[in-house]
Formats: sequence, structure tokens, C-alpha cells
Amino acid sequence: MFNPRCFKPRHIGLFIALGAGLLTAGSSGLAGSPLEAQSGGDHREGFMTLPLYRGVAVPPEATVIALPNNCERQMQATLRWSEEENWVKVKVTGKGVLVPHPSVDRTPGVNYFPNPFWPEIEDIVNGRYQFWIISQAGLLDFYYDATTKDLLGSALDFATPPPSSTTIALPTVRAIGSPFFQPNRKGDVDLEFTLAYDRTVRGDLPEYAQVVEGFPPPNLCLSDPYRIDLSTIRGYARTLPASEAVSFADYLRNGFFVSITIEPPEYYTFPPLDHLFSTYSNGTQFGGVVPRGYAWDIDATFGNVAPPIRPFAGAGQCEDFFSGVHTKGLNFCSPEGR
Repeated sequence: MFNPRCFKPRHIGLFIALGAGLLTAGSSGLAGSPLEAQSGGDHREGFMTLPLYRGVAVPPEATVIALPNNCERQMQATLRWSEEENWVKVKVTGKGVLVPHPSVDRTPGVNYFPNPFWPEIEDIVNGRYQFWIISQAGLLDFYYDATTKDLLGSALDFATPPPSSTTIALPTVRAIGSPFFQPNRKGDVDLEFTLAYDRTVRGDLPEYAQVVEGFPPPNLCLSDPYRIDLSTIRGYARTLPASEAVSFADYLRNGFFVSITIEPPEYYTFPPLDHLFSTYSNGTQFGGVVPRGYAWDIDATFGNVAPPIRPFAGAGQCEDFFSGVHTKGLNFCSPEGR
């Protein structure tokens, strides 16, 4: 029988300890990292430039979109910040990299699985793009029905733990979004926007701050307490008000991913969440940036197995790629266990 007291991420410390590698590594990084990746300064004042590739930050149940020019282009993001002057300036560029007003179709049961804890629109028609900065955000209490073992929600949904519930603390990330944007008719992008350093709020809706995201098991019986790779996990997301905004220093200290998503032409939920339609992304957690053709390996990271990246399964083909539901179909409450 599942023992909820045993359900602890084995190596949360690893995730928390993955530093802002580019802040100290200069132009160094993983083998194969492009030369244009560079940085300088510290968390108070500095800059960072990194390339964005298709398929780097691919969470479970994400659709990585086929991109123009046979998916071979890359984008570039430059972030500059000043704590004293209270600004974060972001510039994102690319030539022939995106389709204006994109449309994406998904099929229920194939690459779309409705999720009440992270509601998403099924299809996007005449969509728009959004740039995200995503970093580790600490532990969040999730609540499970003590009888059915089903996920009830988190401390963001309940002021106090629900009656007859089990509390499990799990790691989360925070994501802050840009204003929406479109490429020109040639697919070129030249986006510039500014965020506040002291209280970083959304570029599209400044009355809201970060989206808190996690991947808890939907039912405790579907999760191995020590092996995320054997567990069923699904997305969970909630948007916080501007009063809960954190400093940009919190993003820098923990290292972060940047990612460009496709969003519907109108907000699907309110407050809005981000959608799992991925285009270009990269990350700074691993002593540099992730090379082209590789993706962050969530199972390796939390299982403390090197390396924390793996070849991107959708590389070498230019068609929509679905990362799949994260499950092995195992029920750890059954008499047979595994």
C-alpha cells in the first residue's frame, strides 16, 4: 500500500541548487553550445544572451510545433537588468522563424488530454505568441483525498488543508510572460519589452504576476515515492495576483528557462495560464545553454542521474511533436505493486 509519508522527491536539492550558470560561466557551457551564448555581471546588474532552439524545454503533454524553414532556424534572446534602476529589458529576434497568426489542431486522446488542473484550449486558430521566463519556485503543498488518493488541489486553492486530506509538498516553477507578439509576414521577429525588477509582473496583464506550475501525480496510487520516471504526473498551474510578484533576482539566482509559446487569440481562462504549445526555448541551469537537438530531461534531473539533458525525440523531423503523457500505467496501491 502507498505510504504518503514516503512520498518525497529524492533530490529536490539538486533542482534548487542548479544555479544561474551563465552568470558565472561567461561564454563557456556544454559541448556544442554556440559561441553567441554569453553573459556578464551578477544578479544586481548584468546581461545574458542565449540562442533558442526547437525542443529544449518540453514538459509532459506539450506539443512542439513544426516551424518554418524545415525547423532549422534559431532565435536569440538577450536579457539585461538593473536592480538600481529597476528594470529588466528583453530583446528577442529571429529571421524566418515563426508563422504569423498560427493555427494548431489537436486530437482528443492522441495529443490532447483535458486536465482540470491546467485547462487548455483544444485547438488554436489565428493564435499569438508569448515569451516566458521560467525558474524554480520552491515547494508547494498539494492536497489529496485520504480515501480515494485523488488530487484535490494545492495551497493556492485552499486556505487550509481540506478535511480528510493528505498533504504532499512538491517542487514547482514560476513563469512570467511577455506582451503578446507576432512575426512580420516573412516570419521575422524583433520583440522588445521591459519588466520591473523589484516586482516582476506579466507583460500582458500587469495586475497579475507569475504562473505557478507543477507536475503532481493526479492520484497517489499512480506515483512511486522515489521514482518519478515510473510515476504518472500531470500539469498543474495557477496564476498569482501582482501582490504576490517576486523580484527578478529570484529568477536569476535559480537559473531559468526561456520559452516561446503559442497562445489563443483570446484568453481561454482568467486569470490566464500559458498553453503547452512550444516553439523555441533554452535554459541556463546546466553551466551554460542546452545544445541544439537536446532537451531537458526531467526524469534524470529529479532522479539525480547524469546528464540532465537528452536528445530531443522530435529532432531530425519537421512535424508537430507530442511529448506524451508521463505515465507507465503502474498502480502502486495494488497488491502486486509494481
